[in-house]
Amino acid sequence: MNEILLDRQGDLPAPPGFRVVASEVEFLRHATDDTPILIQGQRLCAWAEAFYRLRGRPYLHQESLSSALMRIFPALTDNQAKILAQRVGQSNVLPEDVSAEFVLRRCYPSEVTLWQLAPSSEHSARWLLWFCSHEPDAGEAVILRTFAALLTREAGQLPEAVAYSARDRGQAKRQLLDWLGLGSHHSTSALGEFPLALPNDLLHEIKDEWMKRLIASGGRFFEEMLSFPLPIGLRRELAECAAQFFLNNSRRLTSTTLWDLQPYLSSEWFSALTNILPPPEPSPLPQTEAGVLTWFISEYLPFRRWQANDGDERAAELVQGLAYDFARWYLEHYSLWLLQPGWISFQRSAQLLQTSKDSVTLCVIPDGLPAWDAQDLADLLSAKTGRLTLEQKSYCFSPLPTVTEFAKPALLKGVPPYLASESTPLGTILPDTSSPRQELKNAQPGDLIFWRVGQPDKAYHFEGDVKRERQVRAELESILLALKEVVEKLPANIKLHIIVTSDHGRLCNPQSPRRLPVPSGMQAHGRLAWGHLNRSFDESGFSLDEAAGQIAVHGQRFGMTEDMLIALGEESFQGDRSGYEPFPHGGLFPEEAIVPWFVFHRDAQRPNLLIAVKGSGEAEATGTLTIDITNPSQVSLECIAVSLSHQPDAQTRIHQNISPVGKGEFELRLAPWPTKADLPLKATLLLRQPNGAIFDVAVEAEIDVMSLYERDDTLLKDLEL
Repeated sequence: MNEILLDRQGDLPAPPGFRVVASEVEFLRHATDDTPILIQGQRLCAWAEAFYRLRGRPYLHQESLSSALMRIFPALTDNQAKILAQRVGQSNVLPEDVSAEFVLRRCYPSEVTLWQLAPSSEHSARWLLWFCSHEPDAGEAVILRTFAALLTREAGQLPEAVAYSARDRGQAKRQLLDWLGLGSHHSTSALGEFPLALPNDLLHEIKDEWMKRLIASGGRFFEEMLSFPLPIGLRRELAECAAQFFLNNSRRLTSTTLWDLQPYLSSEWFSALTNILPPPEPSPLPQTEAGVLTWFISEYLPFRRWQANDGDERAAELVQGLAYDFARWYLEHYSLWLLQPGWISFQRSAQLLQTSKDSVTLCVIPDGLPAWDAQDLADLLSAKTGRLTLEQKSYCFSPLPTVTEFAKPALLKGVPPYLASESTPLGTILPDTSSPRQELKNAQPGDLIFWRVGQPDKAYHFEGDVKRERQVRAELESILLALKEVVEKLPANIKLHIIVTSDHGRLCNPQSPRRLPVPSGMQAHGRLAWGHLNRSFDESGFSLDEAAGQIAVHGQRFGMTEDMLIALGEESFQGDRSGYEPFPHGGLFPEEAIVPWFVFHRDAQRPNLLIAVKGSGEAEATGTLTIDITNPSQVSLECIAVSLSHQPDAQTRIHQNISPVGKGEFELRLAPWPTKADLPLKATLLLRQPNGAIFDVAVEAEIDVMSLYERDDTLLKDLEL
C-alpha cells in the first residue's frame, strides 16, 4: 500500500496506521520520513504533489465520497454532497461503488427491496406509499430523481412506468389517487388492483375523499366504482363509507344499491341498511279479513315503520289514506265479527277452553305489545329456548276500543267489553309481579293460565326518547327469561302451549301531537274519548269527520255501553296534558287494532339425534344388534321399538331410556338374521318423548352376515377355477 495519500477534499477518514497531515508544519515534519500520511486540503495536496513528483516518490490521490457524489450526481451542491456522505458513512466505501441504488440503501436501509431496479405492480405501489409518508431533503431528492429515471427506463412500456413519474409527495399522492379511482380519469385502471394495504393515516384520507365523492354523486359513486379494480379490502372500506352515507340519506338508497353493497358489508351494516330501505308501497286495502291481516304484516307494516322514521310527506299521505280506509273497513265489519267468532282476540281466547284440554296453556298478554315487538319476542323465544317451536304465527283484531281498560278484560274473559264486568275469567290470572314458573309448578293438563304483563306499555308511555328503545328491549328479554324458566322447569311429561298476544297495539309515531279537545262530560286516554255523544247516527253506527280528525262511534251498536270519539289522523286527545304523546293507542290505525296471536308448543320438534346401528349374525339364524343413541336435547327419550327394512312389520318392542344430553347403548338379539341378499339395510327406531309424542328415525345399519356355507375364493383361484 502506498504510504502517501492525497485527500484534496479533506474529508476522508485516515486508514489504520496513517497520520493525518493538515498543515504545512506537519507536512514538513513528516514529508521525508517513513510515516504513512494522509495529506488533506486542496492547497496542501497541490504542494505535496509537486514536492513528491520532483523527488520521484510515489503518491496516490484519494477521492472523497462527497466528491464522488458530486461527480456522479452533478446536480448536488457541495454542502448537499457532504451531508449525504455523512449519512452514507465513508468507511469501506470506494468511489467506484457509488450509485443511486447504493446511496438510497445506505440512507434508508429498512426499505432495501424498494431500492432495486425491478419494476412491478407491488414495487410501484410501495414507491408511491413511500413518497406519501416521506419528505426527502434537497440532496436526497437529487438521488431519487436519478433512481426514478432508471426505474422508468427499466419499466419501459409496462403499466407501472406511470407510477415512477412520481418524484415527490404531491406527485405520489396524485398517482395514488388515480390508481385508487379517485383521479380525474380512470386511465390508471390498467395497473389493476392496488396490491398493498394502506397505512391508517392514508386510508383515513382516502375514506374522506370517498365520502366527498359519495355526497357529490348522491351515493352513485359506489356503483360507478364497481367496474374499477379495487382490492376486496378497500372495496369493503368503500362499502362501509357508502353505508354511512345511506344511513344519513336513506331516500337515496334503493334495493339495487343494497344488492350491490351486500357482498361487501358485515351483517350489522346490512341489517341497518335493510331497516331504512324504503319498502314497496302497500297495495290498496283488501276487503277480506284474511287478506287484510296478510296485507298488514307483509305490506303495510314494513312501509309504515319506514315512513315513520325516514319517510317523506308523500309517504305520510299514503299511510294516512290507507289508515282512513282501514278504519272505515274495520267499523263496517266489526258488528259482523261479533256474530262470526274467530276474528277478534277475545273470541280466540274463548276457544282455548275447547282446544287445550290435553295440555297446559299459558297465555302471555304483554300490555300494548305492537306487532314489531311481538316479532322480536318471538325471535328471542325461538333462539334462546330450544324446546319451543312456533307452531302458529297469526294475527287478529283487537276489540273496540283499543285501550287496556276495555280490551284486556274482554281478552281474559272471552266476551265483548260490555259483558266483561259480569263475566268470570276463562282461567287463572297471574298478575304482572307473579312468577309464572312458581304458579305453574302444580299445573295439570287442561289448565288455562293468563299472565298479565304491564310492559312494554309502561316503557312506551313513560320512558324518554333516548332510553325508550333500550328499555322496551330489556322488558322483552325479561319476559323471555320468565318463559324460559317455565319451559325448563315444568315437568317434561306435560304438554305445554304458550300463546303470546296483546290487548291492543299502538300507533307507530313517537310524537303524536295532543291536539284533539275532549268534549265536556267525556273521558279520554290517548287517541280515544268515551262517554255520551248527543248526536244521531245512521245505520252504520259511525261517522268520519276528516276536518275534525275524529270518528264518532255509537257505543251500543259496537258492543260498548258508551259512545266513542276515536282519533282519525295521528293526533291524540289533550286530556290534562299538552305537547306530544309517544306511541299512543286507542285509535284505529292498523297497527293499533291488529294484535299478534303466536302459538308456541314445547317439545314439538323432534330432537336431532346421533344414532349408530351395528350388528353381526348368521344368515337366517340369530344375530346381535348394537344400538348407540346420542341425545343432545334437554328431555329424556324412550326407545320403544326397532325394526329392519327387510322385515319392516317385524318390530322388536323394547323399553330403553336415553337421558337428556346423554347417551344410550343397548343390544338386541334378533332372529331371523338377514341374508346377504337383504343388504343394504335400514334400521327404524321408534322413540317417545315424556309428553307422549312419538316419532321414528331411520338410519343406515352396518350389518355383517355370515353364511354356514361360504365359497372359498382363495382355494378356487389356486385351482384356477
